[in-house]
Amino acid sequence: MATGILTVALVFFSSRVQSEAQSINKRPRVGLALSGGGSLGMAHVGVLKVMEEAGLRPDVISGVSMGSIIGGMYSIGYSPDSLHKILRTTDWDFILSNKIPENKVIFTEKYNFNNSAMSLPVTTKKLKLPSGLINGQQIESMLSFYAWPAAQVNDFSKLPVPFTCVATDIKTIRIVEFTKGYLPDAMRASMAVPSIFTPVRIDTAILIDGGLLRNIAIGELKDMGADIVIGSYTGFHLYDVDELESMAGIMKQIGFLNSVTDYAVQKKMADVIIEPYLKDFSSTVFNNADSIIQRGYNAALPFRDLFRRLADSLDNIGPQPVPEYILDREFYRIDSIEIHGNDIISDEQITGVLDIHSGSLINKHLLKDKIELLYGKSWFEKVSYKLIPANESLILRIECIEKPNAIIYGSVHYDNGLGPGIILNLSVRNLLHTKNFFDFNSYISTYYRYRLKNTLFLDRNQKLGLTTLLYMDNTSVPVVAIRGEMGRIYRRHYKAEMSFDKSIGLNNMMNLSVSIESLDHIPKYISLLGLKRISYNYWSGEFHYYINSLDNKHFPRKGNISQFSLGTSKLYSGDVKTSRYENTFREDYPDDFLFKRAYRVNGNFRHYFPGGSGTTFSVNGAALFSFSNDSISSPNNYFFLGGTTAVTDRSVEMTGFHQNEIIIDKLAGIGFDAEIEIAGNFYLNLMTDIAVAHESGKDKSPTYLAGYGIGASYMTVIGPVRAGIMHGISSARRYFSGIKGYITIGYNF
Repeated sequence: MATGILTVALVFFSSRVQSEAQSINKRPRVGLALSGGGSLGMAHVGVLKVMEEAGLRPDVISGVSMGSIIGGMYSIGYSPDSLHKILRTTDWDFILSNKIPENKVIFTEKYNFNNSAMSLPVTTKKLKLPSGLINGQQIESMLSFYAWPAAQVNDFSKLPVPFTCVATDIKTIRIVEFTKGYLPDAMRASMAVPSIFTPVRIDTAILIDGGLLRNIAIGELKDMGADIVIGSYTGFHLYDVDELESMAGIMKQIGFLNSVTDYAVQKKMADVIIEPYLKDFSSTVFNNADSIIQRGYNAALPFRDLFRRLADSLDNIGPQPVPEYILDREFYRIDSIEIHGNDIISDEQITGVLDIHSGSLINKHLLKDKIELLYGKSWFEKVSYKLIPANESLILRIECIEKPNAIIYGSVHYDNGLGPGIILNLSVRNLLHTKNFFDFNSYISTYYRYRLKNTLFLDRNQKLGLTTLLYMDNTSVPVVAIRGEMGRIYRRHYKAEMSFDKSIGLNNMMNLSVSIESLDHIPKYISLLGLKRISYNYWSGEFHYYINSLDNKHFPRKGNISQFSLGTSKLYSGDVKTSRYENTFREDYPDDFLFKRAYRVNGNFRHYFPGGSGTTFSVNGAALFSFSNDSISSPNNYFFLGGTTAVTDRSVEMTGFHQNEIIIDKLAGIGFDAEIEIAGNFYLNLMTDIAVAHESGKDKSPTYLAGYGIGASYMTVIGPVRAGIMHGISSARRYFSGIKGYITIGYNF
């Protein structure tokens, strides 16, 4: 039966070709119309493969939604095999999001990035609900990247294969056809699925997915001069009775009613319609590229002989013009830069980050990196670019949607060391100066933390800054020996610091700081000596070097996070308060305080690398060496070992021990962990650590330590949740049992 239909079609085509050739005295033009359909539109690549195998290449192309992306890229010159590879290797979960990897975020913004359950803009303007879940930051970046060779072409009829696509103007409820402009804008507007993607605003139009009114543009194809039309349709078909028994089915049928009605009109104008069977695939799942493309190929395969004979008939009339090859266009020279949409962030700040000037020679890789760098500043909800030909010049236009000047972040947190608390952060840009960044972070709990940080950037690129910091915290330390008595204490730390910070790329920072600090030890036990508080007041100077190249803050798959520091400090006074007296001691009256200058060097690292089957491995290490300290005189040189999360800037994580359980001044340790994804966002954790340390206040003999644990973790709306059990082994006598549980809930301070 199929053979008979194709034979009739071939006879029909032959007569059409001859008739068209005689009437217009030239080779008839073949048009290809590609419909929308979400991920199902990837099947169009299979149709294109069959056509090219038959030697039939379209002269003009139209596309809608996903069909506009496939058609637009094919019109530039990408082959079906290239399109297949792009679709198969693209990380669609990332592309169809507003996300950016943490290693693309500027170092000074990493702390707040993806570290809160909610954010609230502080603005006098009326708050608006977003018009879509996805603003298109990453999909627009991808489209601009691949459409780069056509950046200078603003007339789509002058592309290697002339192209058009359609969108819907939701304001006027009419179909808008794109035949000119910036190609990525046209493709993005055509695929702006309502409520999923934000609309695209071009001139006065508010544009959403063209498939709302017209899901295959055959009429437009004929207007472009197509004499013979082949259509590939992957769009919606009316549901049957069984599928209309749910509210979701009814709403979907209503939503696509205009589109389906229009398709019935459009398909009558086509000579061939290919409809791949895709009912068993979801239009919102993009990780089935190979299978969906194969379905398109299978659906077009019965037409291959027909296409071959049609191609032969057309070639007998005259040769098909060879499309211009433009994919090798790599560099453009920018004549000027325009910036639009910025009221808060100045042009100078933006161009300072981009570091691109009039006359610069740029390529798509450079510009993609620069836009990611600008977006990673966290100044913008969205930032994109377009290249605009103007007379004999080329304009680089940066388009921004700014975040508010001030944002409040909030979340909850719990862990064994800090207990329950609320995290509230306030970030303000340009508070005192256009190059000023103010950050206030707080953890409100019994074991509180407050950090007020203000940075004034000193250079145009905002890589060098002068930072002032005020910090205070209250932490519980499980066991400390003070003047012959031992027990749990409150450790209260106060710091005022000034530093010069230098960002090196996105993921490295170093700083040189001086600070004045105060440290209180407050016994939580009943002291036989009547001790109420011992305070240490000292000056410090430190050099820090930080690296953070993680791809994700939580559950990273690859990257490195590490720090190295050199420090010196000197006690200038000590206070002792008992139930009977309060004394202050200085260098000329030291009592048992040590007023010698102390030095320290320490570093730690954790490197993540992916394994197979959703497994991530990590190796971590830490080293510490300090000089001129003992158990009472220089607590500023202590470090605290233990726990699965750090609760102070002097905490060193180690599996098998409570947070801050062991006070050390020398350490060398290494650990190996594995994180196995059991199901979506649910992980099994395996942890091991070994170390050799010297415990402060003890003799010179080392303590040998080891720990291992097993746990589970899950990413929730309030942040990661981690829980498990662990066991610690020590060559020295410990005050807690070897087996311990741990739990952390929410984002970190």
